[in-house]
Amino acid sequence: MPTTSRPHRLALTRATVVSDGRVEPDRTVVVDGEHIVAVASGADLESLRDARVVDVGGRIVTAGLIDLHVHGAAGHAFDDADGAALTAVLRRLAASGVTSVQLSLVSAPVDVLAARIASLAELVAGVPADAARVLGVHLEGPFLAAAQCGAHDPDVLVPPSPRDVARLLEHAATLRMVTLAPELPGAIEATRRLAAGGVVVAAGHSGATAAELAAAADAGLTHVTHLWSGQSTTRREGPWRIPGLLEGALAAADLTAEVIADGRHLPPELLEIARRCVGDRLVVVSDGTPGTGMPAGHRYRLATVECVVGDGVGMVDGADAFGGSTSTLPRMLAHLHDDLGWPLAEVVAAATGRPAAVAGLSGRRGAVVAGMDADLAIFDPGFRPWATVLRGRWLPAPSSGGPL
Repeated sequence: MPTTSRPHRLALTRATVVSDGRVEPDRTVVVDGEHIVAVASGADLESLRDARVVDVGGRIVTAGLIDLHVHGAAGHAFDDADGAALTAVLRRLAASGVTSVQLSLVSAPVDVLAARIASLAELVAGVPADAARVLGVHLEGPFLAAAQCGAHDPDVLVPPSPRDVARLLEHAATLRMVTLAPELPGAIEATRRLAAGGVVVAAGHSGATAAELAAAADAGLTHVTHLWSGQSTTRREGPWRIPGLLEGALAAADLTAEVIADGRHLPPELLEIARRCVGDRLVVVSDGTPGTGMPAGHRYRLATVECVVGDGVGMVDGADAFGGSTSTLPRMLAHLHDDLGWPLAEVVAAATGRPAAVAGLSGRRGAVVAGMDADLAIFDPGFRPWATVLRGRWLPAPSSGGPL
């Protein structure tokens, strides 16, 4: 396990800080306790005298990465995790530079999901300081369209009833996001009630038209779950073209949207379309599963759905459908920057400042700025994790060779 220091005064020198759309070399980032207290040019700060100084050798320093859509890793799913499994996954994510996560749960009966939310809320209270912060729970279902179920069990998919929404809102303190299909009966009213309860409502696994997406947005929906994955596209009715959820999301002026940039879910051309259309509202998510970090052929479950690790991606066993991702967020950033040539600052923003805004945390996380939480990621070239600062604690990556 990584060696972790207690929070104290820490100075990272010779840092290439990537934050707020800028790349700034030769910066010193000073952390005091659990907050960033200064970001300055060079290393001539008087405050360095009483700080532990770590020369990062020009490496990239970003705000800690934020993953809004991840189901698990290393053989464990959040759906059935106990305290040890939850801690193991969150420690693994933290060591990779992912410091804040939403725990994504796949579709199940609402009463089962409510019990899982309550259980996770209790387990999170016992998570140690070297584990990634939990922002709350993201329910991907069960209010999804069976025709766009992907890796979700179609037998448990239902329209949202007033009773179901009320049941989930009993856990509003932990429930942070719900993905639903806007075209389902009751979805507009469910969106209105969930949004009023402080829950981010996202469209996904849906056969909605662009008009139905717009109606949900008018009711409070603000986000779109993994573009192109489980989404309707343009269809024809006689001579008329009817835009689907995908086109509605790409054309929207204010919706945020996710992409899974693992090099498997979406080819470069589709990622570029998302980049040009969604712009600074585009967020990268891992959609990571228990197959993340496991070898090809490893089998895992997403609730009742059997999946297997394939060639760099999860597959639903026996079906022509992806079973989530098996890539980490840093590997996705490497794909966008190193393979596709996206600008460094833009790539980093898609996993820091932008998801922080979606989660309502822009004033605390997502940027390397004085006053923000002391969550930082330090990367070698290729976004290979070198170290993490989490809650002000120094956390070297297990195989980085970085200073302890």
